Amino acid sequence: MAATAILLGGASTATASAASTGSAALAAPCDARAFQNNSSAWGYFTGTYNLKKNPAAECANVKQFGSMTKFYVWCYVTNYYGNDWVYGRVAGTETKGWMYSGNVTYEGGTLKRC
Repeated sequence: MAATAILLGGASTATASAASTGSAALAAPCDARAFQNNSSAWGYFTGTYNLKKNPAAECANVKQFGSMTKFYVWCYVTNYYGNDWVYGRVAGTETKGWMYSGNVTYEGGTLKRC
């Protein structure tokens, strides 16, 4: 999580306030979220995880990937529960989806809000 805080560059205060206001606008955890490719961050999955269709653990799976799978991060959101999730694409594929930010190592680039 320390790497996330560094890449978010002081956004933790903004994230906390967004969580208190933004999550109220969502009717359910698996509501569709807007995203855009506005970041240059990349990293690897820290374990075997399911890429998700929306940013919450209970949302539908896209596909499962193993530890050290390279992931290009497009942007992040604070979900219904106040947790940061990133949207991106698995390297070498066209597979895209959401991943809990703590499940990704951040090796370089910038990370911006969706």
